[in-house]
Amino acid sequence: MDLVVALGISIGVLIAAWVYVAVSMPELGLIVWAGIVAWATFYAAGGGMDGLQKAIASNLAGNFWAAVALYVTAMMGGDVLTLSLAFGVVAFIFCVQSKIPLFSFIPGAFLGAATWVGVDVAGAAGDGGVVDMADVMIPVSMVVGAILGWVSEAVGKKLAGN
Repeated sequence: MDLVVALGISIGVLIAAWVYVAVSMPELGLIVWAGIVAWATFYAAGGGMDGLQKAIASNLAGNFWAAVALYVTAMMGGDVLTLSLAFGVVAFIFCVQSKIPLFSFIPGAFLGAATWVGVDVAGAAGDGGVVDMADVMIPVSMVVGAILGWVSEAVGKKLAGN
């Protein structure tokens, strides 16, 4: 079987299972789209164990630095200028931290930050930096998504006979 077709089957089945579990069991707190973003990060980082490590590390670094930027902004009054400057510093950090091989996939850090902001700000705008369950489940969902990316690649390769 062609590798792209095999990956399509593997990813399609696993993503259907991911969406089903995350949506039908809201008590788990999984964030569907955060997992899908991390899944994409895995493939964009080159796949394999190296891609898995870089996806997880870069996504979690992005989550962390976005949380810091939002917390600092909230502590300083929450104005747009502070928010803008905080994210300017965070973007700089993403580039500099890429000198460390594990954090070398810069787009993964931006995707992790965007996911954090998308969930945290949309779900708790103006919460003053209070940590809630979504804040815990963003990185959990991203790690699960990256692992599912790795599993989907392994299964796809097996189906293709590679």
